[in-house]
Amino acid sequence: MRPIFNQHGKTVSWLSKDVIYDLGGEEIAFIKDKAVFTYDGKYVGIFENGFFRDKSGHAVAFLTGAYGGPKLPTPEIPPVPPVPAKHPVPSSPPAMSEDPTVKSKWSRIDWIEFIR
Repeated sequence: MRPIFNQHGKTVSWLSKDVIYDLGGEEIAFIKDKAVFTYDGKYVGIFENGFFRDKSGHAVAFLTGAYGGPKLPTPEIPPVPPVPAKHPVPSSPPAMSEDPTVKSKWSRIDWIEFIR
């Protein structure tokens, strides 16, 4: 599992393959064709070049090695990854209208607002 960091460098979630887990190991979202969806099928943004971006294209969170976005903070040493929970069956995601224009600034929304 790879830690997902917010704009302050704090671990906010985990990524394994195309599944996003909360800090306790529960699946909360997934990535399909770079679009990020909750398990009830809600489109929340994109994942590209190591950045999670809101629907406006602003960065919300990142993985180590992210590029092409705002200046990255020094990430904290992440906690020990949780044991992943069983995979829920995702809803059929809606079609995306189009990719948001990538911005080089941080979003005004935080990770929790993004992922819910």
